[in-house]
Amino acid sequence: MSQPTGWTVFQSGGTTGAPKTSLFSHEEMEALYLPNARGYHAVGLRRGDRVANLFAVGNLYMSYLHVHRALEAFGCANFPFSNHADPVLVRNCCRLFGINCLTGVASVALNCLREMEKLGLRGVRIEKFFYSAEHLYDADKAELRERFGVRKIATHGYGTVDTWYLGYQCAACPTGVFHAHDDQVFLEVWDEEGRRPCAAGEAGMLYATVWSRRLTPLVRYRVGDRARWLEDRCPCGRTTPLFELLGRGDDVLRIGFDSVDYRYVQDCAGRVKGLLGSVQMVKERQTGRDRLVVRAETRVPPKGRPALAAALSRELLSRRPTLKKGVEGGAVWPVRVELLDQGGIPRNPRTGKLVRVVDDR
Repeated sequence: MSQPTGWTVFQSGGTTGAPKTSLFSHEEMEALYLPNARGYHAVGLRRGDRVANLFAVGNLYMSYLHVHRALEAFGCANFPFSNHADPVLVRNCCRLFGINCLTGVASVALNCLREMEKLGLRGVRIEKFFYSAEHLYDADKAELRERFGVRKIATHGYGTVDTWYLGYQCAACPTGVFHAHDDQVFLEVWDEEGRRPCAAGEAGMLYATVWSRRLTPLVRYRVGDRARWLEDRCPCGRTTPLFELLGRGDDVLRIGFDSVDYRYVQDCAGRVKGLLGSVQMVKERQTGRDRLVVRAETRVPPKGRPALAAALSRELLSRRPTLKKGVEGGAVWPVRVELLDQGGIPRNPRTGKLVRVVDDR
């Protein structure tokens, strides 16, 4: 704030219910287009593509404005719809202008495509789907390929509002694996209990020191995600370090004597055919005992849902002996599975992101 340059204020922490702000100088904002363009190029965006920008806009949200400017600089045909766009308008423009790429918050862009399908997709061909801000799980990727014919699915950038991009994917990166933007940021994976940096392959908490942040410097900023370094080189030929995200450090609910993480619940849902990728886990406390509630979305008619719910419940207990023992011994209430229609799980009203973890004690 002491520098004479102008600055822009953005809001962060949109999914926690406790909003914070982050300040960027105009020079810092300009410097961010390089990692953004690098990520888009690595996942397969090209100048001839016609891109629907479905990122969240308004209320001090950052991504839409930045992606809009980056797409202009990249040289694409840019369609600035935002997350509030009417699917009718998006569908009609896809037909009229031959839009072939969607980019946005993962669940928002996917839900827009699902709503467009209800209107009819004749004349619409979406070949590329580039997302960030949320994970896109295997069930969602299978839906994009098999249901909508999308050929390229990847995240062009991983980061936070405060740090901006920390990593990017390429065509060879599997889900959750990223190239580090090592010329933009210094990343560390720390064993917080042992107070030491993690060796390759060890899981720890991700920290970032951002070279470009001068107005509000960030030194060893705790990102909030668990990660690990990978030793293998990427088949794409890039020599930047690879890291794998292992889920949010705070995406864990203590149920009885077991700590259940969101990634485990998501993986269980992915093994039950008929469930979509959107899942929420909830902790309830009733008469002195914990209960794990898992909500999942499905297109299966109500008649077939009890069998799906039972299958997911079995899957959840199959590899959690502590949780299973607690349920069988009466220390923990039985797991309750709630199956909802597509779009039934609450989203953050500002960003459209899925509310993944709720503690209702």
